[in-house]
Amino acid sequence: MKTLDLVVFGEVALDILLVGVDRVPRRWSVLGRAKSARALTAGAAGYAAQCFTRLGGRASIAGKIGNDDVGRFILDGFRQYGVSTEQLLVEKESHTEISTVIVYENGNKSSMVCDILPLPLDEFDRVSLMNGRAFHFAGYLLYPGLWGRSIISLFKLAEREGQIVSVDPQMSVTGDWSTPFQGILGHLDLLLLDEEEAKKVSRRHRVVDAIENLLKGGPRIVAVKAGRRGCVVGEGDRIRAIRPYRTNPISTIGAGDAFDAAFIYGFLEDWALEKTARFANVAAAISTTEYGCATAIPRAKIVEGISERYYCRN
Repeated sequence: MKTLDLVVFGEVALDILLVGVDRVPRRWSVLGRAKSARALTAGAAGYAAQCFTRLGGRASIAGKIGNDDVGRFILDGFRQYGVSTEQLLVEKESHTEISTVIVYENGNKSSMVCDILPLPLDEFDRVSLMNGRAFHFAGYLLYPGLWGRSIISLFKLAEREGQIVSVDPQMSVTGDWSTPFQGILGHLDLLLLDEEEAKKVSRRHRVVDAIENLLKGGPRIVAVKAGRRGCVVGEGDRIRAIRPYRTNPISTIGAGDAFDAAFIYGFLEDWALEKTARFANVAAAISTTEYGCATAIPRAKIVEGISERYYCRN
């Protein structure tokens, strides 16, 4: 019997968030200023797992951190959110990934990231990875060592174990977008990605064409996150644009991961595609109203109620 709803596999990091930066100084003698700063337990997998538990689901994180103060900070962050860390590996001779995200006064963003720790599958207990009703790979394109056969073997095992399998690619670390997906699309229930990722993975210029192309590869559902324009979802020969839920965002960092977590939650609840997409839109929008995408997200019942009232009224 599975004791978890979701196992999230992939990138774990610390995000240093600098908000309201006037400029990035190029010399030590010049001082730049930020209006506020945050340190957040993060990474594509980290954000998704935390958002899922905020909705009320049971989630574990499978990734890697270093044996350092940053790693210990991250462990504590996951525990505060109720995320199981039994499959979070600690590598003694490595440093935990840190990314610095700069949000300028004009709203533009830039980021810097240190080395991403590799995730060799033979270091993980595959039985534990199968201990959820769903398995989500967050940040697939960040891990070239897992492209192709190795991850397909894991997806096949998840299929045999009756797990829902989902992937969010994130940014490609090598510049190769489409080749890594050859052979894996047919093993996915959900492919969750943003507009740029959808176009680059599919080699199509329009989102609708990208979804049509990706669905031919075999995923049951393709969901494309479109930010302020909501999302576009496809299943079979049916593609629907779902208008956005409006909020006053202060930070969009992690909003895509919040969408992923909510979409998987709705899928596990066996909701209709349109209801699931609306629910994910609302959760992602709410996540932008505070720093740290999981901070603002309420329980699923509240998000569901907001979604039903909003979309029925508008």
